Amino acid sequence: MQITTDGGAPIADKVNYVGATFSIAKTDSNYVYSGRASIRGRGNSTWEMPKKPYKIKLDEKAALLGLPKDKNWVLLANYSDKTLLRNRAAFELGKRLGMAWTPQDQPVEVTLNGEYLGVYDLVESIRIGKNRVNIADTDNTVAPENTGFILEINGRLDDDVCWTTTHGVPICIDTPSPASTAQAAYIKQYVQAAEDTLFSNAATDPASGYEKYFDVASLINWYLVNEVFKNQDAQGYASIYLYKDAGGKLKYGPLWDFDVAAGNVNYSGAQYPLGWWISDNTWISRMKSVDPTFETRIRAKWVQEKAAHIDTLPSYFDSSAAALQTSGSEQRNFVRWPILDKQVWPNPVVTGSYQGEMDYVKNWLQQRITWLDENL
Repeated sequence: MQITTDGGAPIADKVNYVGATFSIAKTDSNYVYSGRASIRGRGNSTWEMPKKPYKIKLDEKAALLGLPKDKNWVLLANYSDKTLLRNRAAFELGKRLGMAWTPQDQPVEVTLNGEYLGVYDLVESIRIGKNRVNIADTDNTVAPENTGFILEINGRLDDDVCWTTTHGVPICIDTPSPASTAQAAYIKQYVQAAEDTLFSNAATDPASGYEKYFDVASLINWYLVNEVFKNQDAQGYASIYLYKDAGGKLKYGPLWDFDVAAGNVNYSGAQYPLGWWISDNTWISRMKSVDPTFETRIRAKWVQEKAAHIDTLPSYFDSSAAALQTSGSEQRNFVRWPILDKQVWPNPVVTGSYQGEMDYVKNWLQQRITWLDENL
């Protein structure tokens, strides 16, 4: 992937887009896409790292590298994840478990204004659309219940419309953006009613209980992916997405942000493969405590999927790493970013080699899967 900004302008921040010419070539240099785009920075802690992540907006919709046609794309840098694969593996598990929509991605090598930047993931961004989160895309402020919403549990509270529920869950409206006063009032009321019901004495009532508001099947899939990977932020802090179609319930997903997961963290219990993590989430812990069928359903899904789709995750890491190594892209990335023998926040270990990073994450996952199998 080659990106050339107009006049060689730097991509200086996460707000201002810079015009650019954008192209993708196969390894034999036959171009498979060329067009105009705008690009800006993105991310939170990742934006502060030397290898920057970016948001791309094409001038015209395109099906990049076989992915469904759209204008909006993300380049994930995966700087602190030295396997370069944690996000991809989590997305893969979401697809295997049958989540309604999980971002698809393709690994690419990026050159920006003639400077080689290494291996990135080209990923579908989270947005409403027939090829993305396929819910109502109306902007009905008179009848806001007809609007499709994407929400994020986000402790930074840094979107245009954010609030904190009675039980301390920080929520932001991702879409629509900006939400009208009527839309914000409607979705705030709906989320609070869902939480109030969950924490009421009638939480498990078949007609009026918490499942009137929460789609539990989607939650179970989301829960299992995040619990398998022991995803740091997904305990309750950030990148916990939910969406609501017009007339529908709150559904969990899409998946996002797994670079600080699968043992790649040094400041919390998420570092270790044993022990619960996502089950301590405010809403999920309440569901587990009040509804005896909740854990039964999680266990049933686990048993159904484990042999074919969960036990095989280490093999997915192997095959994906082999593709990066065969192409030479993994080696070129770590020549550009010689960090394999350095501690990069928040790495808990420094293995000194790419194979060492692979051995670490596969061993971590195998221990994690064994522990969950024994304790779910």
